[in-house]
Amino acid sequence: MEIKTPTFGSACALIIFVMAVLAIGILHYEVAPQMPIVLSIIIVSFYGLWLGIKWRDLEESMIRGIVSGLPSILILCLIGMLIGVWILNGTVPTLSYYGLQLLSPTYFLASSVIICAVTSIVTGSAWSTIGTIGVALMATAYGLGVPLAMAAGSIVSGAFFGDKMSPLSDTTNLAPAIANVSIFDHIRHMLWTSIPSLLITVSIFIVLGLQLEEKTASFSQLTSLTTALKDYFPITLWTLISPLLILVLAIRRAKPIPTLVIGFIAAVLTTYATVPGINLGQIMTTAHFGFTSETGITEVDKLLSRGGLSSMMFAVSLIMIALAFGGIIQRTGIMEAILNGLKHFLNKTGNVILITVLSCLGVNVLVGEQYLSIVLPGKMIGPAYKKVKLHQVNLSRTLEDAGTLLHALIPWGVSGAFIMSTLGIGMEYALFSFLCFINPILAILFGYTGFGLKRLEEDHPGQKEQLSLNKAI
Repeated sequence: MEIKTPTFGSACALIIFVMAVLAIGILHYEVAPQMPIVLSIIIVSFYGLWLGIKWRDLEESMIRGIVSGLPSILILCLIGMLIGVWILNGTVPTLSYYGLQLLSPTYFLASSVIICAVTSIVTGSAWSTIGTIGVALMATAYGLGVPLAMAAGSIVSGAFFGDKMSPLSDTTNLAPAIANVSIFDHIRHMLWTSIPSLLITVSIFIVLGLQLEEKTASFSQLTSLTTALKDYFPITLWTLISPLLILVLAIRRAKPIPTLVIGFIAAVLTTYATVPGINLGQIMTTAHFGFTSETGITEVDKLLSRGGLSSMMFAVSLIMIALAFGGIIQRTGIMEAILNGLKHFLNKTGNVILITVLSCLGVNVLVGEQYLSIVLPGKMIGPAYKKVKLHQVNLSRTLEDAGTLLHALIPWGVSGAFIMSTLGIGMEYALFSFLCFINPILAILFGYTGFGLKRLEEDHPGQKEQLSLNKAI
């Protein structure tokens, strides 16, 4: 049986219907994303069968999608185990204790952006930053009375800014490779959109912090909380060995999974030194089911009852289902059909940038995979940049402005599921991740104004002079 190629019209209609299913399920009925995505998989499967694709091929495409995300799932599980042990041995309480004393409630949000940005630039990983510094900052935000959704947004904004700008980041290497430009030319060109986005984001969080000043925790509440942390948990710098070891290994470009395993072993060994009478069985139980705080102080118990492998199972199921959906979307060729249908709009500079941003967003929403949101639009739209006389560094920059950053805003994407599970927050974090949508907006704005764009030289150096000479002759 001959396999049909999806038409632009049918692909668009299907995507609109799928988006409606996701929106109604997640936003109207407020159900977890898993079930709406499962319904979407069923819808796209019927479409694939109508195209003539065999069920076996569709099933294999879903399996391949899941397999591609297994490293991320393993990282997620290790971080869950790590957080549980970090609370048990005093790592998170120690960071929270000092954070409550050093960070101002008014400027906490702006400070979090900068702290996470620097950490992520140094490590080259938004996940490492969120899983270490981010967890401690969330605990500190709770103690200071800062809304947790805002705190998560500031952490995500800083972490993904650093990930985007770091030469150690995988996406910062992938985008220029797709566009065939130098990584350092790519990073320099990203400054045009990234620095204004960072400044705007920090300014917004400063304003929000000033408005929150009267609503944050009082001095007596902070004193009560820091006292409770000191009374019930080991507060010592020795507990920081594990997170510091992870940061050092990340800086040295060690692989994520071995890095987290070494950090976990260090955390276990530290536990024996900081918690008297602890045994291996208790540590393993905490790593599996998380830490349950039983101080009797509501604020502390709510703050530090978290972590564990089991706490990540919601995210694991979400990632697996989302990746299966992404796999079947790829197999049916829906995204390629839409991108091909949009090619006749690629006749102006602004349109080229806009379509690139929308394509990265579309791939992220439908596939939930960061790398593919850079690779697919880059390959499909890349030639259009030359047609409108734009240098390829504009392509690599836009792929990062949209593909890397918008990925953080998709709750059912790999990073979105990781953020929610690691920081213990719901989908509302995306509303306050200002940098992640300000940056793509600036990219579109610059595309239509021509500001900050690098153009191809229409003539080779000296070519104009030679042409003029030829005409004179």
